Amino acid sequence: MNNSLPRLIDGMVATLRKEVIPRVDGEYARGQAFGVIYMLNSLKLRCSWSNAFLLEQLKSLEATSRNLQTLAPELPGAHLPDTEAPASLPEAGELEAMRDEGDAKLSALIDWLGANRESIGPEAAARAETIIDAYLARQAKYEISTSARPMFVEISGGGEKT
Repeated sequence: MNNSLPRLIDGMVATLRKEVIPRVDGEYARGQAFGVIYMLNSLKLRCSWSNAFLLEQLKSLEATSRNLQTLAPELPGAHLPDTEAPASLPEAGELEAMRDEGDAKLSALIDWLGANRESIGPEAAARAETIIDAYLARQAKYEISTSARPMFVEISGGGEKT
C-alpha cells in the first residue's frame, strides 16, 4: 500500500527537523534547511495524487467566463474566455493546459479592454473589470490558502521559532 503524498512529505520534514537540523553547524546552513522545510510544506499543500488544485482554478475561470459572456454584446470584437471545467478529472497536464489557455484569453481580454477603451461603453468596461478583478482576487485568496506558513524567522536565524 502506498503512502499519501502529504504523509511522505511529513516524514521528510520530521527527518529534517529531528535528524538533520540538530547536526548542522552554522545559522546559514540551518536556515537553508528550514527553507527546504518551507518548500516541502508548500508542495504538500499544492500537490496531491488528485487534480483538485487545478480543478478549483478551472471552476473559477468557468464562472468568470460565464460572467464575461453576458457582456459579449457590449464588447464587440473582444475575445472572451470560454473555459469550462470538466465534469470528470483528466490528467494534471490537461487541466494545467486548460487553465493556462483560460488565463491567456483573460490576459488578451485585459489588453483588448485597454486598447479599445474609447470604443466600448464605460459601464461595460467597468463591469468587465469588476468580473476580472473578482477572478484575480479569488485566485490570490486560493493561492494564499494553499501556501505554507511563512518561516522567515527560522530561515533567517537558523533556529526554531519559539
